[in-house]
Amino acid sequence: MKYLACADLHCSKSEEAYSLSVLEEIAAICREEKTDGLLLGGDIFDSFQDAENMRNLFVGLLEKLPENCRVYYIPGNHEELRAAGTLEKFDFGRARLLAAKPYSLESLDVGLELAAIPFQKNYSAYRSWKVPPKGNKKRIVLAHGTVPGIRGYFQEEENPPGVLDEDLFACLEADLAVVGHIHAGYKKQSGDCLIISPGSARVWREGETGSRRAFLIDSGALGRPGEIILASAGQYRIIGVEAFPDCSLGFPEELETGKGLSPPDWLCLKVSGAVEDETEVMKGINKKIEELKKKYRRITLAKEDLFVLKGISTHPLALQFIKKWEESREKYGGEDEEAYRLAKWRGLAKLKEIAEARK
Repeated sequence: MKYLACADLHCSKSEEAYSLSVLEEIAAICREEKTDGLLLGGDIFDSFQDAENMRNLFVGLLEKLPENCRVYYIPGNHEELRAAGTLEKFDFGRARLLAAKPYSLESLDVGLELAAIPFQKNYSAYRSWKVPPKGNKKRIVLAHGTVPGIRGYFQEEENPPGVLDEDLFACLEADLAVVGHIHAGYKKQSGDCLIISPGSARVWREGETGSRRAFLIDSGALGRPGEIILASAGQYRIIGVEAFPDCSLGFPEELETGKGLSPPDWLCLKVSGAVEDETEVMKGINKKIEELKKKYRRITLAKEDLFVLKGISTHPLALQFIKKWEESREKYGGEDEEAYRLAKWRGLAKLKEIAEARK
């Protein structure tokens, strides 16, 4: 028996087409792999209101799953965000909502069961849950929360989940734990249990670098889940843009050709350099952003490394420094381009400091 596991899709009305395109790809993977089940690890919707407004679209896309593919869905912290009721009042079609707290047990197939742990603010009472022993069965835990020692993309949240101690999985006799909420994918062996997170199924916030994925789980080999990349999710990509003293800009080849990029990508243009006039630089940056918006999902700008130094384009010391830097870059830059960019930025920053101190 095969199961596809994913989490943190954050379907929202604000990005309806994008988030639903990822869900459609997930359904397509289930058809291609002929999966027997789909495990949804919470935060499938970005908020309670999004769940209310988008559930019919969600239900419709689930109809594209294989006929015998069952869907198990635990709520995450975002489904309860500013909730005006409970999710149980909604019909999620083929998705079986497993919202019972602190947990519920479901039989997946002969010899395999699912322990579903929906979002809770505190899981610390897990030793008193009185979970029945699994006997001769294998057990998958589907949960939503943070795991100590697991790095992810964290930020302050309005409705954060509690901490899932690794001992919780041991107490539940889990063979495999699938954890939602931490948007970075990971695998970690903890005793007899493999803890995995597929990460966010789409790029939801800034900084979520790397491919988005789902896990393909074979009931006969729970310790060896396969990773499947979600192409429709795109990636968060930081792209360096160089600003020259005369306010001209150096855009990398990938922005000109699109090589290695895809329409659902989120591009962050990181502008760096020392310039005469920031206003002139921003005219060129904004023009490029308007052009890129027609090709890619989202464009944002980071310009913490851009600073203004009046007269830098004609300053003798600055010109000499840039000349030496270019000569060195041509000879050695291929070995570590990022280090050479940083050296230029720091050198010009020091020149700015010296020039301003003399005023």
